[in-house]
Amino acid sequence: MSVVELKTSLHNLVDRINNDTVLQAYLVLLSREVEMENQKDFWLDLDSETKSAIEQGLGEMQRKETVNAFDFMKEKYGI
Repeated sequence: MSVVELKTSLHNLVDRINNDTVLQAYLVLLSREVEMENQKDFWLDLDSETKSAIEQGLGEMQRKETVNAFDFMKEKYGI
C-alpha cells in the first residue's frame, strides 16, 4: 500500500469510531509520533569527545566489561 492509500484507510477507520476514549487514545499516540518526527536527533549536537565517550561505553557493554553500580561505589569510594 502506498502512503496515500494507508492514510485514506486510516481516515476511513477513524471516521467509523464513535468511542471518545478510543479516539483520545489514538490522538495521543499519533501526536507523540508527530512530535518524535519533528525532534532533532540530540546526537548531532554532541561534541566529538562526548560521542567518543558514549561509543567507548557502548563497546564496553558489548564486551561485558562493566561492573554494577554497587561494586563501583565500593571500589571507588569504599562505600
